[in-house]
Amino acid sequence: MSSYFTSDVHLRLDRPERGRRFACWVESLGKDDSLTIVGDLCDFWFAARQYQTGANSCPGLRALADFRARGGQLTIMAGNHDGWLGPFYEKELGARFAPEPLEIETHGVRLILRHGHNVGGQRVWKRGMESRSFLNAFRNLPGTLASFLDHQLNRRNQRKREGDDTRQFTAYRRYVESCVGRADVVIMGHIHRSFEDATSTPRLIIPGGWFGQSSFVKVDASGASLIVEKTPASTTC
Repeated sequence: MSSYFTSDVHLRLDRPERGRRFACWVESLGKDDSLTIVGDLCDFWFAARQYQTGANSCPGLRALADFRARGGQLTIMAGNHDGWLGPFYEKELGARFAPEPLEIETHGVRLILRHGHNVGGQRVWKRGMESRSFLNAFRNLPGTLASFLDHQLNRRNQRKREGDDTRQFTAYRRYVESCVGRADVVIMGHIHRSFEDATSTPRLIIPGGWFGQSSFVKVDASGASLIVEKTPASTTC
C-alpha cells in the first residue's frame, strides 16, 4: 500500500493526450493505494464549459472513478482552476473534496498539502477570475470568443511564467518555514515545474504538473520520493 500525490493535471476534453497519459498512470495504482490531487485536476475550460458532459467523457476522470470503484482512496483539493467542481468530483468520482491546507500522516511521514495559489497573497484580478460570477460569465460566452480569451490568457501566462514562478517560490519558502515542527514534507502545487529541496526543513516538494511529463510524489515505508517521468507525444496502456 502506497500513498500518491500529484497536482496540476489540468484535464480538458480538447487535450486528449494528457487525459490518456494520466489515465494510464491512475490505472497502474493498486486497490489499496491512496491518491490525493493537490489542486487543479481539471482546467478552468473544463470547469466552465465541459463538466456537464460527465466523467465518462474524459479518460482521466473515468480512470479515477474506476480507481475508487476498485477500492482506492481518492482525495481532491481545490485549485485556482477547479475550485467550483467539488460537488462534481464527489458525485461523479466518489472523491473526498478537501480544503487547503490539508495535514495528514501516512507511513510515519507528516505532510502538509497546499495548492499554493493563495500563498503570499493574490492579485485582485486573479481573485476575480476565480469567482463564481466570472465562471458563469465565461460559461455563457459564444464558443469563438471563449476560445479566443482562453488562448490569450494562456499566452499571457506563458510570457509571465518565469517571473510568477520566482515570486511563488519565494512565498513557498516562507510558508515552509512556518511549518517547522508540524510536518516532515510540504507538498505544493500551482507551479508547473517539478522541484524538490531536500535541504529545507520541512522538505519542500513541488510535483510540477502534467505538461509534457508525468510527475507525482510516492510515500511508502521508505519515505517520500518525487518521481518525474518524461513522456512521448502519445501514450498507450
